[in-house]
Amino acid sequence: DSLINQRINSFKASLAQKRLKDTEVVIDMLSMVPVYHVEVTKQLFSKTYTEIPAGFEIQKNIHVHFKDVQVLDQIITSAAMEEIYDLIKVDYYVKNVEAIYDSLRHLATELLADRVAQFEEIGVPLKDQWRYVTDRQVVYFPLDRYTTYESVSSTSIEAAQKKRRGGETYVPRRKKNKTLFYNKVPYTSYDIVVNPEIIEPAVQYVYNLQVRFEVERPKEEEKPAPAPKPETKIKTEYILVSPDGKTTRLPNND
Repeated sequence: DSLINQRINSFKASLAQKRLKDTEVVIDMLSMVPVYHVEVTKQLFSKTYTEIPAGFEIQKNIHVHFKDVQVLDQIITSAAMEEIYDLIKVDYYVKNVEAIYDSLRHLATELLADRVAQFEEIGVPLKDQWRYVTDRQVVYFPLDRYTTYESVSSTSIEAAQKKRRGGETYVPRRKKNKTLFYNKVPYTSYDIVVNPEIIEPAVQYVYNLQVRFEVERPKEEEKPAPAPKPETKIKTEYILVSPDGKTTRLPNND
C-alpha cells in the first residue's frame, strides 16, 4: 500500500507543477485482494498442492479534473513516468446546458416565424391555421463521434522483386494500421449551425423543432341557381283534306 501511494503522490506532485490543484485529483480505491502461490509437496505415491499467500494486489483509479484539453497530454506523460497506465475514458462536463438549449430554441422559433412570413407572401396562409408542434433535444459527446479509420496502402512490386525465395518473387504483406478520428455531426440536416468551425473535439448540442400545419382548402363560392327555363306546350291539330281540296278541322281531345 505504501508503494502504490508513493507512486500516486509523485504523480500528484507532477500535476501540481501543471497548475492542477490537489483537490482536483481524487483517488478511487477499488480492491485489495491476496495473491497466492502454489507449493507442491511430493510424497511417495502422490503430490500435494498447497496455496500459500504471496502478497496483495491493490487496484486504484485516479480521477483528474481539468479544464484545458491541452493538459491531457501532460497528464498522460506524468502518469507514464510513474508507471500508471490504462486511460479508461475522458468525460466532458458543460455548464449552463439549459442556457444553450434556450439559445437554440430562440433561434429556431425566429426561423419558423420567418418561414411562415415567406409562405404568407406567396399566398399560403399559415398564421391562423391549426398547428402541431414537437421538439427534441440531443447532445453528442466526442466519445460518441469517433470513427475507425484504416489507411489505404498498396504493395510495391519493384521492392518485392528484390526479395526472392527459391527463385520466385516474394511479396510481403504488411498489416494495415487502424486508427480513430473525430467525426463531427454533419451540418447537412440543419438550418442553423452555431459555431460551425470545430478545430478540436467538442460537445455538440442539437435542438429540433418540427411544426405541422393543417391548411384548410378555400371554400368554393356558391354559384347562383340557374333561371328556370320557360315551359313549352305543344298543341296538336288534325285537319282532314278531301279529294276535292276541301279541309275539315277535326276535334282535338287533348
